[in-house]
Amino acid sequence: MENPLEFFRYGVFIKALIGSVLSGFLCSLVGVYVFLRNMSFIGAGLAHIAFAGIAFGLLIGNFPLLWGFIFAFMASSAIWFLNYKGRLTFDATIGVLFATSMGLAVLFLGISGKYRSEALSYLFGSPLMVESSDVWILALTAIVITVLTVLFYKELYLTVFSEEIAKASGVPVEVITFAATSFITIAVVGAMKAVGALLVFSLLVMPPAAAYEIVNSFKEMIVLSVVFGLFSAFSGMFFSLMFNVPSGSTITLVSFAIFLLSYIKRRRF
Repeated sequence: MENPLEFFRYGVFIKALIGSVLSGFLCSLVGVYVFLRNMSFIGAGLAHIAFAGIAFGLLIGNFPLLWGFIFAFMASSAIWFLNYKGRLTFDATIGVLFATSMGLAVLFLGISGKYRSEALSYLFGSPLMVESSDVWILALTAIVITVLTVLFYKELYLTVFSEEIAKASGVPVEVITFAATSFITIAVVGAMKAVGALLVFSLLVMPPAAAYEIVNSFKEMIVLSVVFGLFSAFSGMFFSLMFNVPSGSTITLVSFAIFLLSYIKRRRF
């Protein structure tokens, strides 16, 4: 296209762009906690568990995203419980739930015999199908998580770097961990329609990983991770429409390019 700004004349593009940018913001924000707690696999796990819920919602014919959230929330609660009360490790728990959920997703889609294209849009992302209600939900979620991050910054900081010190300081570590896992779930499910289950994982991991290579403080890492997430989503979405290629691939490649540059910069300087 000779003039890329022509895209801004179309409401469908504006909604797709805002939805992708808000998804990048949400995932990169909660991704800092995920990355520093060595919970990177939770993004892929919860996204695919939510996909099973979406497949169930499509099977019964109502509220697929709500069912996706219900499935993912139950899974995140089980992960939290087994991590603190059971004997299974975090990786083992998410692995079991991940495999089971994908089996359920295939089963539900096979029984329904329809909606497969709609289900795949949640798996790979379909920014151009984002509606105004989706944008408002993402915006509200972004505001709530940002406010809670600011209010409970100290508790999150202590929990991330040392649960023992946090407990000694009177921080309810188990409650903070449960709340953080719940909001990770909300961010993952909220971003699925815009960017898809597969891309959620990259936005949870790569912006925080890139920021980690450059900064030396928790606060700076949060800010820079969000900047990288926003830039990846905006530029990736823009390039995808300019060159008529899938948005998921361009956003992922932009995120990887940022991470690679950050890695090179850290090693050179």
